[in-house]
Amino acid sequence: MIRTLSIIIGIMVMLVSCQTNAVEDQKIELKNQLIGLTSAHNARQLGGYRIGNQRIKDNLLLRSAKISELSKEDSTLLCDQYKVQCIYDFRGKKESLSASDVIPGKARYLSLALSFGGEEGEVDTKFENEEQMIGMLLQYADHPSVQAMCTSMYDIIFFEESSQEVYRQFFADLLTVNPENGAVLWHCTQGKDRAGSASAMLLAALGADRELIMADFILSKDYYDPMASKIKTKTESQKTVINTLISANPAIFEATLDKVDAKYGSFQNYLTECIGVTPEMMEALRDRFLEYRN
Repeated sequence: MIRTLSIIIGIMVMLVSCQTNAVEDQKIELKNQLIGLTSAHNARQLGGYRIGNQRIKDNLLLRSAKISELSKEDSTLLCDQYKVQCIYDFRGKKESLSASDVIPGKARYLSLALSFGGEEGEVDTKFENEEQMIGMLLQYADHPSVQAMCTSMYDIIFFEESSQEVYRQFFADLLTVNPENGAVLWHCTQGKDRAGSASAMLLAALGADRELIMADFILSKDYYDPMASKIKTKTESQKTVINTLISANPAIFEATLDKVDAKYGSFQNYLTECIGVTPEMMEALRDRFLEYRN
């Protein structure tokens, strides 16, 4: 009897280990996830990620930076190849108004405005060029508000009620989408923080573990690091600001995920308690966007 029980436990352990989505079992590389856009930064998909004995379906879940300068060729690509049916815009209202999205084809547009500090605190700052913006970041890198943005950005995204309401709307609308009709695309300005958090939440809802969620986040760092490396910094504060606001900072993002786990027990519990994504909704999302691996 004891031997039989040991064999059964051994088989169960093997089955569980076979159902993990450990990153070492799959190759997570930026080049494999890019979707071919040349006029929008950090444009990639979640398709192909393995979760247990399933994988995320290809060409359905797309994420990017702003698409306000989307070229005609890229718009055609999103229409013809990906059949994008809905655009989710996580930029603040002033951001969206100052640089309106180019909507591919007849895609539906939904503003899910998430502003750091709320709508009233949204800064309407316009820069003549990217160099001017970077210059301002370097000049004010030691300012307490800039440093606070670096360290608390994801806390705002995950824990402020106004932000949680935005992601509730995202999931509620996503569940109305029929993937047989084509892809959805969500974005913010750089496609790494607000949009990146949406990706992390969706991956968690689909059953992904921390390792896969972080691997996907790190692809934003891989994308933006070549740009950030060209910016000369003189102080540690400047380096932190550039590595966090121009590129992506996995350590700060993971620190927020640690807080999520500490407070709610798991990412999935957080989704249920704070974002209203019930287990039934998670199952519905998995039915829509996962398929069994060969």
